Amino acid sequence: MKPIKQIRSFRRSGKVMAIFSRIFSRHDFQEDINLPVDSPILFAANHRSFFDVIIAWAVFSESGINCHCFIRADLFEKPVIGSWLKRNGCIPASRSTREEAEKRAITELNSGHAVAIMPEGRLVPPDERPDGVGQGRPGISRIARATGAKIVPVAIEGSEIVWPLGRAFPIPKLKKPLVSVRFGTPFHLTSDDDIENVETIMNSIRDLLTEGKDL
Repeated sequence: MKPIKQIRSFRRSGKVMAIFSRIFSRHDFQEDINLPVDSPILFAANHRSFFDVIIAWAVFSESGINCHCFIRADLFEKPVIGSWLKRNGCIPASRSTREEAEKRAITELNSGHAVAIMPEGRLVPPDERPDGVGQGRPGISRIARATGAKIVPVAIEGSEIVWPLGRAFPIPKLKKPLVSVRFGTPFHLTSDDDIENVETIMNSIRDLLTEGKDL
């Protein structure tokens, strides 16, 4: 996995996120991560809370992983945070920027950099993820098929307790919630059907969440 061009800023930000996240949560991060060395890497994670981005950056930092992260496009227009996202190599993603975002992801993957996406494309409320995950969007399949990237499923659990949907900011608790992050076995997509592929990806994340509950 080739370091991204913004590696220094990405690593500094990751260290800050790791410290910040511990104010609100305890960590249960997978230590041994199986990452492919023979193909581009496309991380795919579930999305329940704004805290997901913070915790993902923390685990990437502690695991020595660096990548280009898909982030909601409107955040790039906000003062301070917008320039910070650009300095860290993030990719603005929305319906209006879909084609441009996918092209950039394909370029970065073909250059040897990793990319991280939350395929649901939005924060998913509890009633829309009865089996653990919501409906994924097909863009991740188009990107993977265009590059031959391997999908690395990532399951994040507990973030929604730290920062519930609808709350403006997390509130520190006396007993910090446990946030766990698990990485699944990398795999290639085998179908030309993007809808079928994204279902496969979401099922792989769902399986990781189920395995975590059985531990």
